[in-house]
Amino acid sequence: MNPSMQRRAFLAAGAISIPSIALASGATGSWGSTAANEFHDQMEQAGKHLKSMRSHMEDLTAPGAREEAAFLANQVTILLAQCIVVADQVEVPTRSADKYEGEKEKFTNKVRMSLADSVDASNALVSALLAGKDERAVNYYGKLRKERNAGHDAFKED
Repeated sequence: MNPSMQRRAFLAAGAISIPSIALASGATGSWGSTAANEFHDQMEQAGKHLKSMRSHMEDLTAPGAREEAAFLANQVTILLAQCIVVADQVEVPTRSADKYEGEKEKFTNKVRMSLADSVDASNALVSALLAGKDERAVNYYGKLRKERNAGHDAFKED
């Protein structure tokens, strides 16, 4: 198997298995909350990967663009899945305090649901890229960016 095919096989396997592994290991607490705020660190990394993906998504026919975009999207999927577990680190924004009436658990659940939707979009993006479905991949990339912006509007402190 040539190196390009090996990388594609790795990406395909990772796109399917790694998010599930990340969620399962997080549920048992094996990677726990060691940093002061893992959530924000992981979200920042996911944002950087999403931004790095932009140039590849503009021309998926360029050599290696599709594979690199799939790799980056897979990293985003993993990071977002890990954020679901540590979503309780996110404080209710002051502007949303009345909406949640001191119910942090309700707020955390909304954050987790939003992240789960983003994990789905990111995973679908990886699959579309690997399958060579460029139009579908561009649509999923746009959806993922819209979900990112909506999440920031709804959950991020001003």
